[in-house]
Order: sequence, then structure tokens, then C-alpha cells
Amino acid sequence: MIQIRRWQIILPVLFTLFFVFSCAQNTIIRVKKPAEINTSGIHHLAIVDFRGPENSGIIASSAFTSELWKTNFYTLVERQELESVLSEHALNMSGVVDVQTAVEAGELLGVDGIIVGEVSSYNCQDHVRHKKVKKQEWTGEYEKDKNGNYVYEKTLFGGKAKKKKYKDVWVNEEYINREASVGVVFRLVDVKTSEIRATRQTMKSFNKNYGESTTPPAKEQILNELLRNGIGDFVNMLAPHEVAIKTQFAKGDNEVNRGIEFAKNNLWDKARETWLQCVRKNSGNHQAWYNLGLGYEVDGDFEQAEMALDKAVSIKSQKIYMNGLNRVRKEKQDSLKLEKQLEGR
Repeated sequence: MIQIRRWQIILPVLFTLFFVFSCAQNTIIRVKKPAEINTSGIHHLAIVDFRGPENSGIIASSAFTSELWKTNFYTLVERQELESVLSEHALNMSGVVDVQTAVEAGELLGVDGIIVGEVSSYNCQDHVRHKKVKKQEWTGEYEKDKNGNYVYEKTLFGGKAKKKKYKDVWVNEEYINREASVGVVFRLVDVKTSEIRATRQTMKSFNKNYGESTTPPAKEQILNELLRNGIGDFVNMLAPHEVAIKTQFAKGDNEVNRGIEFAKNNLWDKARETWLQCVRKNSGNHQAWYNLGLGYEVDGDFEQAEMALDKAVSIKSQKIYMNGLNRVRKEKQDSLKLEKQLEGR
């Protein structure tokens, strides 16, 4: 008779549960968001060089122009034309700093709005620090068993060698702490009214430790990345933009999970059809209703997404269902705002 020990049953079950829960059924939903502020009446824009240490001002304005151009929401004056027109009137690219000068430059350029700004902070420093770490140190002796015989272990090449005896010791270890910060301020000036239509200040920071075995990235690379992140905040303020929302599927029966596999492979049409069949067979299938809501959300059909998610919440008030419903209701409002912003563009 074969004797099966308890652990032989439990371990496979635990492994299966670990595999199921560790492989979270995550998904990314990309949604178009409206500009955070109203810039009606401003269609034609110019971005002059920001002030700032080193070349940070030029980098900032170039990044701003590049990112704002990608939105296709404004008509932007090219840098060559900016330089040509401003130089003709004894203005340089970084000399436009106040509202009065900005309006003057905007009128010369024939634009509705002009963006000026400043890189207020732009530094990256290294600090050499030390910390106590526990390491194992050979005592100069070899391990023995209870009978006083040496203990042997296999070597890398299949041989045998005496097993060394180690002890824990605390040692000082040197590391580099790299800190960086970039602060940027921008203003959007309405050329027709001389009003500041938008202003924002952003500060991005970086702090990371590097040991002897790791090489930190170049300081310039870190600063440029922080600068671009700050500029990204400004672009989202002024123009419609896409955001990536991380959420989860709801696992269910075989058919529900089959729909999840379709969605994970970007076959959302097949996924939606699969989940529709599920709820037609069983109107109480809350996992199918929830996933169907995600499918409509991906498709930008927020009316249907709200209906499906509301069904899921009504059947079972799980947190991810309620989060999804609240999110889609907000996206539904945003889509109306976005539609208005795009009118006449």
C-alpha cells in the first residue's frame, strides 16, 4: 500500500493557489482626457525659450513645443520663424519674460497666445554615505559533524571540498546617494486681452542610492527626464491627452476567463461578445458584467460601460466593481467636456 503524506497533498494545492493569485489578471485601459483648463479662443501659439541655468531653458521650451505639437490641438510657430521675427524687432528668444513683452512679441508673431517660463531649479548632486551591513566572513575553520568529522560539500565542477565555517560580521559599506530636482514655472498669456490664462509651477525630484556594483545614469539624463515630466504636467493642463489606467479583470467560470484571454491578446471585440453571451445565459454573472463594462470602457462607449458596471455592483458590491463604476462615470463627464473642447478645432 502506498502511503501518501499530508504535505504531498498540501504542497501542490498551495502552489496552484500561489500561481493563480500571483498572476494577477491586470489590464491597462487608455482613455482620452480633456484639457484641464479652458483655452477657448487660443488656437495659434508661440513658445519662447524659458530662462534657466545652463541650457535648461532651451531644453524646456523645446520639450514643451515637441509634446504640445503631438496633441495636434494648437497651431505652433516654428522655432526658425520665432527667431527671425523676434530678432528683426530686437527681441531675443529668452528675453520675453513679462506680460507686456509677451503681448508685444505675440502681436508681432500673429498668435493668439504666447507661453513664457523659467526653470527655477535644476541641480543634481552626489553624496557619499556609509551604512552598516551584515556580511559573512570565513573563520578560518571548517565545519564538523557531531562526531568531529569534517563536513564536505560539492564543488562547482562536481568534486568535494571541506565546508567552510562562517560568522556574521558588521562592516561599513560605501554608497552614493544621488539627488536631483527640477522646478519649472510657465505662464500662458492671451495676446488679445493681455491676461494670464494659465500658470503653474511644478517640481520633480529624484533620489536613489547606488552601491559599488551599480553605475548611476548620467546626471544630464536624470535632469532631462525630470524636466520632461514637469513639461508633461503643463501639456495635460493645456490640451487633451491620453492616460493609462491600470485595473483588473474579474476571474470567473471558463467562459468568463476565455473572454479575459481574448482581451489580454487585444481581441476586445471577441471578449465583449463572449461576456455578452455569459450574461444572456446568466444575468446574475457579476464577473461577466464587470468585464463587459471594461470592454465598453476600452471602446469609449461610456453609456454601456456604466450600465454593465452598475449591474455588477448591484449583484455584488465588490471594491473593484465600485471603483470601475465611479471611474466610468467620471470618464463620461470628461468625454462631454472633451467634445466641447474639440468643437471648432
